[in-house]
Amino acid sequence: MLSVGTLTMAAADAPRSTALDSPPPAPDGYAWKVIPELSDEFTGTTLDERKWLPKHPDWKGREPSIYDPSNVSVKDGMLHLRNITRLKTLDSVKNPEKDVWVQSACVSSRGRIASYGYYAARMKASRICMTSSFWFQGEHSEIDVVEQFGLSVKNPEEKMLMLMNTHYFPQGWDTDKATPQRWQMPTASGETFHVYGVWWKDEKTVWMYHDGQKVAALTPGGPFKETQYLFFDTEVFVWEGLPTIESLNDPSRNTMLVDWVRSWKLVTKGNMDEENRGTR
Repeated sequence: MLSVGTLTMAAADAPRSTALDSPPPAPDGYAWKVIPELSDEFTGTTLDERKWLPKHPDWKGREPSIYDPSNVSVKDGMLHLRNITRLKTLDSVKNPEKDVWVQSACVSSRGRIASYGYYAARMKASRICMTSSFWFQGEHSEIDVVEQFGLSVKNPEEKMLMLMNTHYFPQGWDTDKATPQRWQMPTASGETFHVYGVWWKDEKTVWMYHDGQKVAALTPGGPFKETQYLFFDTEVFVWEGLPTIESLNDPSRNTMLVDWVRSWKLVTKGNMDEENRGTR
């Protein structure tokens, strides 16, 4: 992966109500407008299924893990994505890297409606060897805002890194053009909450943010024109190592937490002013 330097922020655990709740300054002549369908404070007791699905719309998950809707819940003012296993030992699993033995979690937007705009989520990674991810995907393009590891067996340093990427695969994954980047964080992804953001500016420009600070500029491998789903999910990446049965069954570390997700699109100030007058 590529490096974008080692600049860090002093702020660690971002409080709920700060400037981090807002997007970067809008360009001259424009204003940010909230996208309600892709924003949620997760303050209720159940997932708002008018906006979200507790699964991926057309994928079961990455082996040896598989998405299980029962691992998605909303409580304590947060979205919880849990990882578990029903096994006591791996003795019955012929190939632990291929055969499914881990139940993971995924939350998807109801529609493929994300496009150019700014998107941010305040989240805390699980502390097991599985991803805690915030990402977008269309038919042949993908933005990985973060694929975090609170713990990686094979790459221990990654718990301190913001892991970002874009993918462009119009002819399929065999010809994928990826743009991986990483950024050194001030605290580990599984130790405290971080605000991860992306400004998808246009078909050639994707900027990444950590706690309100721009930390990377990615140029996708092809034109990012199509709308995408918004996802939160957890997966096993076998090249990082496998989670242990003990860690999967430990509720103090087996869950990815999302405090909130907020989304905005740019509109001209004239249109925003007209809308504001209409609501008075």
